[in-house]
Formats: sequence, structure tokens, C-alpha cells
Amino acid sequence: MEETNFKKDNAREKVLLFAIGVLVGAVISAVSFFVCVKALEVNNNSSSQQMPGGTPPEMPSGENGQGGTPPEKPSNSDDSNN
Repeated sequence: MEETNFKKDNAREKVLLFAIGVLVGAVISAVSFFVCVKALEVNNNSSSQQMPGGTPPEMPSGENGQGGTPPEKPSNSDDSNN
């Protein structure tokens, strides 16, 4: 009878150890996820040069006064999207 109690205690210890391991792993992965998200957020905020509200700053007008129109497309282009 003492052997059955020992086996039950041993199985109970294994289940308890597994549950503790799962909880510790969940905490470690959650903390690392939040640290990674915060690091990416800080990196994005420091590298972006956008105005508040999400609009980028305007380009200064060129010396020839084109007013933001792109240059003409070269005639020898290989694009098949014509």
C-alpha cells in the first residue's frame, strides 16, 4: 500500500512541475513580447519624420518651378504596362 502512495505522490509532483513550467514559460514569453514591441515602437518613432497626424512634410519646390510634377517618362522604357 505504501508503494501506491509513493506512485501517486510522484505523479502529482510531475504534474505540478509541468504546470509550474508552463506558467513560467508563459510569463517569460509575454515579457519578451512586450519588450520587443516597445523596442520596435521606440525605433519607429525616432526614425520617422512625419508630422503629427500621419502626414509627411512637404517637399520644397524645385528651382525650375515645376510645382511637384514628376519628370516625363523616357521614350525608350521597357515597360509593357502601356
